Amino acid sequence: MRRVFIAWVRYDRRSELMAEHLDATMYFIHHGRRGNLPQTSLRYAAQSYQTWQVLRRERPDIVFVQNPPIFCAMIAFAYACGCGARFAIDSHSGAFVSRKWRWSLPLHRALSRSALVTIVPNEDISGIVTNWGCRSYVLGFTRGEYPVGEPFALDGSHNVVVISTFAEDEPLAVVFEAARCLPEVTFYVTGDSTRVPPGALVGKPDNCHLTGYLPYERYIGLLRGVDAIIDLTTRDHTLLMGAYEAVSLGVPLIVSDWPILKESFPRGTVHVANTMDGVCAGVRRVLRQQEELRSDISALRDDLNAEWDYRLAELRQLLAGQEHLARNAVGSSS
Repeated sequence: MRRVFIAWVRYDRRSELMAEHLDATMYFIHHGRRGNLPQTSLRYAAQSYQTWQVLRRERPDIVFVQNPPIFCAMIAFAYACGCGARFAIDSHSGAFVSRKWRWSLPLHRALSRSALVTIVPNEDISGIVTNWGCRSYVLGFTRGEYPVGEPFALDGSHNVVVISTFAEDEPLAVVFEAARCLPEVTFYVTGDSTRVPPGALVGKPDNCHLTGYLPYERYIGLLRGVDAIIDLTTRDHTLLMGAYEAVSLGVPLIVSDWPILKESFPRGTVHVANTMDGVCAGVRRVLRQQEELRSDISALRDDLNAEWDYRLAELRQLLAGQEHLARNAVGSSS
């Protein structure tokens, strides 16, 4: 049976890896610039049209879709209803806890009831889907090989990278305050800097650089070259792709001290309060304990890889069982 995976983003390594492991053809469908509200409706309309064209051309038996945005899942549902296919929703934490997408939860629940499965990043969010009366499956860390990357010229003797998309849950002002108090450390903030909210750069010190959107090879080169990867959020229950990238690359990690992140990243990781003092203390500790933290995060990677192998095998078995039922249903009706 044919499978496709569709994500309405410019690029997402996790989706690409999932598609690879699930034997699905990956499609990234993206138009315009995120964060540009006047263009949002036109962008979603163009992406909906292209998604439908891909589905009509490929005729998949199972469609995997990344959520948010919920509109991509709606297109998959319409295709499944019209063509006798099945669909699965890969829902990130933002679909449940972001203010931007909270309105869509009733629609999300309705779509999940028709979906083959809703894939979620952690057990807490899985509980939400289960309480809806829908099938959920937890799949957080995604195993995969990363390229060597293109070397990135670093300015300082000590360098850290801050993973950012300039979203509402990222404490950027705190990062700037911490960088100002650590002049011996150079901070690199990733992400499309055209999305920076007005006035947000007022406090940016000279040792804090905005990289802008980087080609993937250069982005990985930057991550491999630094002393630590920082990924902060003011929102609980949030999947941090940058944190998983740090584990995969074996780079010491600094994350916010939410319980779910302490549970998910217990080794090779410094958990900090989203404050200037917290971030400063975290960076200083990483610089002091480089060797120990790199060893620990490599061990964590081995543990998560083993867990991923087990959970992926379970998910593939679930999908195979559903495909078998679908084939029998088609045979009975013919």
